[in-house]
Amino acid sequence: MIARGLTILVAAPLIWACTYFGGVPFLILVLGLALFSVNEFYSMMLKKGFFPAYWVGNFFTIFFIGFAAYSLKQNWEPAHSAIFTFAAMVSLLSGIFLKREKDTIVDVAITQLGMIYTGWFFSYFLFIRNLTEHGGYLFFLILTVWANDIVAYLVGKKFGRHKLAPSISPKKSWEGAIAGFLTCIAAAEIFSGIALINGTHALTLGILIGIVAQFSDLVESLIKREAGVKDSGAAIPGHGGVLDRMDSFVLTAPLLYYYVVWFIK
Repeated sequence: MIARGLTILVAAPLIWACTYFGGVPFLILVLGLALFSVNEFYSMMLKKGFFPAYWVGNFFTIFFIGFAAYSLKQNWEPAHSAIFTFAAMVSLLSGIFLKREKDTIVDVAITQLGMIYTGWFFSYFLFIRNLTEHGGYLFFLILTVWANDIVAYLVGKKFGRHKLAPSISPKKSWEGAIAGFLTCIAAAEIFSGIALINGTHALTLGILIGIVAQFSDLVESLIKREAGVKDSGAAIPGHGGVLDRMDSFVLTAPLLYYYVVWFIK
């Protein structure tokens, strides 16, 4: 807990500053998080006995996020979706160069999954940051997800009795999940003013994020279970890997972005 606390004290101000000011520092932050995450994912798959194409996954992780930044400057956001098609094509072709006599298709699929799971989904941080001048919606997402994760962890650790998904993550409990969900709703209402979200939208987003964040967390738990590891890595003292700390954002980031674009903006 001491290591966790010290890490938060160091990392939180850096994240806040990069998010608030945006620009190159924010781009570097997102790139760093994505590259750590994609390589942690591929390393877990390597332990499972698969051989993803690291160079393809890293290249397109950078490309997804870099192109997202470029498309925002050019008001060319629709092209973001086209890039996914191009990336899928190249990753399929990479199977020709993977030097394995069997399971090549599995390696290609894992290569694709890694770059989508990190680079593609992480690029939505840039789109969310761009919705307001100083990233109000992204601050809203960070605070609600953190509130959900912290309370779910603490309540589950102290009072958890009924297992949420024992075959996937034995330590997660219904008590923690419910406490995190309710806290997420409360946090959405409390922090809605940061992004000028009205009460109804804040309530809806609190419910959606409170549910999806926990499913997003379970997805990474499933990956770790398959790989037979406790943490995705050891990059963050007291917290494990970068992907361990970003797992709840993977699915909630695109959720928030499209909700805002379709129903608020």
